[in-house]
Amino acid sequence: GKIMVLSLVSTFGTYAIAANAVSNAIALFQLLPGLAINLGVTTVIARCAGAGDYGQVRYYNKKLLVITHISMTVMVLGVFLLLPFIMRAYGLSDMTADMAKKIVHFHGISAIIVWPAAFTLPSTFRASGDAKACMYISMLSMWIFRIVFSYILGKYMGMGVFGVWAAMVIDWVFRAACFIVRYFGGKW
Repeated sequence: GKIMVLSLVSTFGTYAIAANAVSNAIALFQLLPGLAINLGVTTVIARCAGAGDYGQVRYYNKKLLVITHISMTVMVLGVFLLLPFIMRAYGLSDMTADMAKKIVHFHGISAIIVWPAAFTLPSTFRASGDAKACMYISMLSMWIFRIVFSYILGKYMGMGVFGVWAAMVIDWVFRAACFIVRYFGGKW
């Protein structure tokens, strides 16, 4: 899926390739707290689920989701403050830097709002032994929303590389909705 999306980005020109590469590097920093906390979620939730204490699973899931939101907010705001310095370090053209800034801001705000439900919540499911549903939802979401919408938004609607990033967030929103419904449905 990632190769297909990258091949689409390459058709938008060198500015889009550069903006996408720089945005990917910076976006990873925005996600670092969430990625780190997900490792802890897996351990904490697995111990609670292994003990059969699903009250504790729900308690720690809620607590770790709040911590994820807060830590990602702090990191994203830090990246936003440092963004002018980061952009200067890359030495990008004005057009490339403007697109990269637009992408980083869009990604950061989306990461604060949507990412924890789309990626931390499934860590809870996997730690509780519900990995199969997470895999199916993630695969379906990637193919339908990330890949198909990348082509629709990026290529056919003329949004270019920003459309690819918008499709990624649409993928996150779908995943988050599915995982929230699954969580409150109690089938995990």
